[in-house]
Amino acid sequence: MKQRLYKNLVIASFLFGGILACTPMDDYKKFIGDGEISYTGRVDSVKIYSGEERVMVEGLLISDPKVCGCLIFWNNKRDSLDVPVERTEKVDTLRQIINLPENLYNFELYTYDQFNNRSVPVYKTGHSYGKNFISRLTNRPLDGTPISSEEGLSVKFLPVDKTLGPIYTVISYTNNQDKVDTVHIAIDQESSSIKDYKLGSKFSHYTLYIPDTLCIDTFKSVMQKDVVPMTKISKKNWEITDFDTQEETGEQGGKYGWAKQIIDDDITTYWHACHTCNPRPPFPHWISFDMKETNEVTSFELTPRQDGGDPFKDFQILGSMDGTYWTSCGEFTLKNNRSTQRFSFTKPCTMRYVQIYMKNDYSGQPYTYLAEITLFK
Repeated sequence: MKQRLYKNLVIASFLFGGILACTPMDDYKKFIGDGEISYTGRVDSVKIYSGEERVMVEGLLISDPKVCGCLIFWNNKRDSLDVPVERTEKVDTLRQIINLPENLYNFELYTYDQFNNRSVPVYKTGHSYGKNFISRLTNRPLDGTPISSEEGLSVKFLPVDKTLGPIYTVISYTNNQDKVDTVHIAIDQESSSIKDYKLGSKFSHYTLYIPDTLCIDTFKSVMQKDVVPMTKISKKNWEITDFDTQEETGEQGGKYGWAKQIIDDDITTYWHACHTCNPRPPFPHWISFDMKETNEVTSFELTPRQDGGDPFKDFQILGSMDGTYWTSCGEFTLKNNRSTQRFSFTKPCTMRYVQIYMKNDYSGQPYTYLAEITLFK
């Protein structure tokens, strides 16, 4: 039985050998191929840079001098680009812009030589941004109304959503030489002061975005145009005309106590109702001053004493054209803290003379304090 099996195997071997011996060479290659497969050197350090309706493909050609081109595929190889390559003796850089609609793309890169031998593939992902992304960009909001004065423009900003990549807010303004200028404000910067801002002019602002660290384009929000700041009314000619009380001793060499210290543009000095008087004058207290010109006042700020003491509470602002006949511009309440507090009139109050009329305070004492009053138009 074993002898018969061996005999059959020997016969089969001779028959298979005969078949191979009679097969043409081309048919033989069907079984063994053309020999060892040849690959070109692939692209190294590939990056896909994002952009506006485009991407930029970048990589290094290092090891293979035979490479003469690079094939870039995307959309599951439905779309492609053939990029010619001219190699040198050094490391060469592949850099190619591809215009693409907004989307996230998967790219497949191959190098090839003159015999169409290809490299192994390199896979990378890249993003093209467009109208949909731009529609989501918001301008960083202003924190209150900006203030202009002879010292320049002061602007404060609220926080903005950082997930879309805001980097700067740009203010476009007219400078003191009547030329349009710009200033870039970092996204973490809460305020900015522009010294050469032309008093009485308008400004515009917008926010710049870079959505990711590999983005080659900068995007911007819709510009907010023709912003009108409040104008701080200069105090250089103001003069105190009346008050019911002050601390006549002028404490600490005149740094504290006098009524004129509420208009000296210095919040470290303050007026103090007389506390050395006997009896101490009770509420109400008032101080009047002359601006030396008529202004249409829209709002004002009060700064309480900075080194302690309770401020007054309820008060009134009165206006006059002659310093004799007064009209109420509004009644307000000062918060019990040391911050500068801003108040607005329901409608502009036209006046030359101003009186702050203090009705009561938080401490229950007959005396109180004020560091500074500032008016805006």
